[in-house]
Amino acid sequence: MKGPWRIPIILGIIIVYALCWRAVGIAPSKFFEPQAAQRAREIFTAFVTPEILIPEVSRQAVEVPFRVPCPPGAKSTPEVSGLSPQIVMPVCASEGEIIKVEGRGFHPKSDVILRWRFAPSSQLPLGGELVAARVKANEDGSFEAQIEVRPLLAQEGGASLQAEAQWRTGRRVVSPALVKTAELMVQTIFLALMATTFATVIAIPISFLAARNIMAKGPVGTAIYYAVRWVLDLVRSIEPIVVAAIFATWVGFGPFAGVLALTVATIVSLGKLFSEVIETIDPGPVEAITATGANLLQVIRYAVVPQIVLPFLAFIIYHWDINIRISTVVGFVGGGGIGYQLKLWIDQTDYHKAGTAVWAIVAVVSVMDYVSARLREAIK
Repeated sequence: MKGPWRIPIILGIIIVYALCWRAVGIAPSKFFEPQAAQRAREIFTAFVTPEILIPEVSRQAVEVPFRVPCPPGAKSTPEVSGLSPQIVMPVCASEGEIIKVEGRGFHPKSDVILRWRFAPSSQLPLGGELVAARVKANEDGSFEAQIEVRPLLAQEGGASLQAEAQWRTGRRVVSPALVKTAELMVQTIFLALMATTFATVIAIPISFLAARNIMAKGPVGTAIYYAVRWVLDLVRSIEPIVVAAIFATWVGFGPFAGVLALTVATIVSLGKLFSEVIETIDPGPVEAITATGANLLQVIRYAVVPQIVLPFLAFIIYHWDINIRISTVVGFVGGGGIGYQLKLWIDQTDYHKAGTAVWAIVAVVSVMDYVSARLREAIK
């Protein structure tokens, strides 16, 4: 860079980056804050130690209904819930009160989780449950806890209080998180396969309409060509995660929304790639077939298709690989598959379970990358 403009250009670049630095709030010092470092250490430790084999846990639970506030004429005196194990607690209370909960007949020295369980019709997240307290049972299987009647209970009119005791038996078993991860990874692979299949069926005819050497041979064909290219560019500019959020709202959370979102994203991507393959074919066979008086469909069938089959197959296989990766991100907004479960585990701070999902994604993506590479080599 020479001339009088060199210094102003360098200063301009520095100013632009200084503004960017300030606008996005880059603060390297946050990496070294004690709390941030501690959180990062906990998260990374959990992620590198996924939940695969865990000690077998036995459980016993009892559940009793609880009203907020007390109905007219009702007494908030403690009552005993059924046979062993038992909970002794009031049947009702007002918002903000502290109630005493006693347990009897639980497994000695077990970990007891007290949680509020709301009605199935409740719209609360995380399965309609709210942890109220965690206590340790004594040697005789009893415990005591003080629980606050929170505003959410008044809003819902009450809930059931469940006391669940957990204790390890010494055996190690396959983690339920690993089983769940395996099931959802299979669902993710099938999700990506269906989206790629649907998209391929739609993208192939669209790609011919978006190929200049096929369509741009007259005013009507040229108009169709430019219109199709514009639509492909427009839809391609929308991120799949945005499309997935739209479909999740439209058809509900689940893998169907993910299939629809990935199908739309794959149609525009394959449509553009296919059209570029068509535009780079050898024009000789096309001219020869055209010279015989063949129509457009005959030209495509005998001069174009033989030249594009192998490149098309390579792109389809490669895009299936890509869709497996994208589907994990699409799942974060309700597109089903392993991505949505990973989001739930992270939201619930179950980082060991989240680590199980992350490592499963890494393994599947690595295998699919290898398989797709071998398949692409085989069809060349």
